[in-house]
Amino acid sequence: MDAEPIRPVHIGPWTAIGLLIVAFAILEVVLPQLRTAIAPRVSLATPRDIVAVQAVSSIVLVWALFGAAWVLLRLRGQTLQSIGWNVSSSIWGWLLGFVIGVLYAGFVVTGMIRAGAPVLTDWSLFRILVALGIGISAGVCEEGVFRGFVMTQARDGGAHWIAQLLLSAILFGLAHVGWGSLSGHEDMAQMMGTVAATAVLGLLLGAIYLASGRSLIPPLIAHATIDFVIEPWLLLYAITGGHF
Repeated sequence: MDAEPIRPVHIGPWTAIGLLIVAFAILEVVLPQLRTAIAPRVSLATPRDIVAVQAVSSIVLVWALFGAAWVLLRLRGQTLQSIGWNVSSSIWGWLLGFVIGVLYAGFVVTGMIRAGAPVLTDWSLFRILVALGIGISAGVCEEGVFRGFVMTQARDGGAHWIAQLLLSAILFGLAHVGWGSLSGHEDMAQMMGTVAATAVLGLLLGAIYLASGRSLIPPLIAHATIDFVIEPWLLLYAITGGHF
C-alpha cells in the first residue's frame, strides 16, 4: 500500500474528538426539533409509521456526523484511509467479526422472538427498507466515527489501546442515550439498558477493529449485519414496549 501524502495539520487529535462531540450535541438538538416540526405534516397512524420517521432521522444523524468526522480528518491532515478505510484486514479480524456478529445478532433476535416480534415471518417492504437503511448507515458511519475516527485520534493523542477501546465504547453508548425517550416519555431503565448494551457492542466492535489491524471493513460488516437482522424490531420494541 502506498504511503499517504503529507498534508497540513491544523488541529490536534484531542481537539478533533472534542469538536466531534460538539457536532454530535448540536445534531442531537437540531434534528429532534426538525422531526417535531415535520411530524404534524405527515400521517403517523401506526407504530410502524413512527419507526419509519425515527429511522430516517437516525440515518440523517449518522451521515451528518460522518460528514463532520470527515471534515475534522481533513483538518488533522488525514484521510479515510488513515482511519482504516480501504485497509486490508488480518484473518483474525474477519474471524472475530463473524463470531461476534452471529452471537450478538442471535442473542438480540432470540429476545425479540420471545417478545413476539415476527422476525421469521414478516418480510414486508417496511422491514427490508428500514433494516437496509439502518444497517448500511450504521455500518459505514458509526464504525467510521466511533471505531475509525475516535480510536485513531485517541491513539494519535498517546492513549493506550485499552483507553482507545474504552473511550470509543463509552461515546458509542452515550450516543444512544436518546433511546430512553423513544416511547414518548423518559424511561430511565430503558435508557440505561440501551447505553450499557450499546457500550458492550462498542467494545466488541472495537476489538474487531484492533484484531483486524485497524481495518474498518470487518467491524463495518459485522455491525451492518447485526442491524440487518435486529431492525426494525429493536426500534419497534423501544417505541411501543413490545407491540409489533
